[in-house]
Amino acid sequence: MKIFFGIIIIVVFSMQSLFCNAQSFLQDSVISISGLVYSSNTGKGISNAVITIKRSRKGNICDNKGVFHLQIQQKDTLIISALGYEMKQWVVPVILNPDFPPFFRIELQDISYLLKEVDVYAFGTWEEFKNQFIQTKVEEKNPINKDILKELAPYNTKAPNPVPAQYRPKIDRKLDVWDAIFRPTDFLHNKLSKKEKAKKKLSKLIRAEIKNKKTDAKYNAEIVSEVTGLKGDELEAFMPYCSANIELSENSTDYDIIKQIFELFEKYATKEE
Repeated sequence: MKIFFGIIIIVVFSMQSLFCNAQSFLQDSVISISGLVYSSNTGKGISNAVITIKRSRKGNICDNKGVFHLQIQQKDTLIISALGYEMKQWVVPVILNPDFPPFFRIELQDISYLLKEVDVYAFGTWEEFKNQFIQTKVEEKNPINKDILKELAPYNTKAPNPVPAQYRPKIDRKLDVWDAIFRPTDFLHNKLSKKEKAKKKLSKLIRAEIKNKKTDAKYNAEIVSEVTGLKGDELEAFMPYCSANIELSENSTDYDIIKQIFELFEKYATKEE
């Protein structure tokens, strides 16, 4: 009888050990899952939603339909964030068959943006409306997780080179002392070759022309006239002052340019008085 109970105890402990090892294996094993992040308001997928594993801080970004693919472990917690939606922590349910995990659907709640109160008068002027509009700031209630954006920064692709391949110099950047030491052949070729000098000059002109086209679309006499209300001789007199003091780049936003025009016009009007 004692031998029988001893065998039973050994079997129970063995099964318990196997169960614990199996459970540990399932928790540590990598599982590939897929899912859809969708809006609670529209029911449609949210493009470019950011999925991050809380344990490892690694993650992925949804495609344009809101679908994501991710490798996780059992009982991982996902952090889902998207611009215009509340951030959510979602615990991955227990997956019984890791070889065929289910397709998950994750809902995000829409959020609204609060604007400062603006009084609208039936007989207000266009200038008063523009002034209030420019000074109004949008407050985002639940901003996107900035730490995630920093982690994803190395994976961001660079803008394509606008210069055609046949017009690009071999080294399309400013050379320094290290280039002269470690790449002397390329350094001398870049400095002495007439063909390379011509390509560098042409490349610079092409970039400048593209940049000017972008800024001209955002800043010109027509836009200045719409913001200030000036026309004719008054507009011609103000344009040199505005162009000399405004700060423009191809990355300048329409809001920033209009704000600068409005502020420069106020300074110019005060100066004229």
